[in-house]
Amino acid sequence: MRGYNQDEVDDFLDMIVRDYEESIAKNRELEKSLKHAEEKLEYFNELKEALNQSIVVAQDTADKVKSSASKESEVIVTSAQNRADEMISNAMQKANLLTTTAEDKAKEILTDATSNARQLAAETNDLKKKTRVFHQQLLLLLETQIDQARSGDWEEILKPMSAYVGDGHEVLKEVLSNELDNDTVNAVDSDEPIVLDEPKDEDMGLTIDIPELIKSDEE
Repeated sequence: MRGYNQDEVDDFLDMIVRDYEESIAKNRELEKSLKHAEEKLEYFNELKEALNQSIVVAQDTADKVKSSASKESEVIVTSAQNRADEMISNAMQKANLLTTTAEDKAKEILTDATSNARQLAAETNDLKKKTRVFHQQLLLLLETQIDQARSGDWEEILKPMSAYVGDGHEVLKEVLSNELDNDTVNAVDSDEPIVLDEPKDEDMGLTIDIPELIKSDEE
């Protein structure tokens, strides 16, 4: 008759708790990474806005230069216009470059965060499956042991000795019955404590190997 090893069951449950706590910690790290990515994206959006303002300022400066330039200095006006256009072009190129870089970086961070979240979800589901398998196997084992304890073998073992004597031996049957009755009365009236036998070595070795049960079920 098999039993289960309480220490192994407790160790396995502790392992489940540790794995669950690690999963929670990973999820928190992912949330921090996502928050950091959102902060970076917000920073780059603000930078983009500042660059757009710079473009507006540059355009305004160019307009002022043109309005204040002398009509007689066409070369100066043309030079100022060219310089203003160059400033606008450079500012727009830098703004576009920074915007593209920021968007690519944000997409990369979000992709990594999504991948990690999916991996975490898969690991959590796998852990739940293993726990469910363990629970089912434990229930099956306990039900099997209960069925064995309720089997008819016990009734056969616990029959009185007189039940094994045939009807043709009435005298022997009566003697056994009287002796058993006397033993029963003495046992009931006795003040001596009942000492239970220590479990045998072979009984102590009947333990449940929880990891092996789970491994065999997965295979």
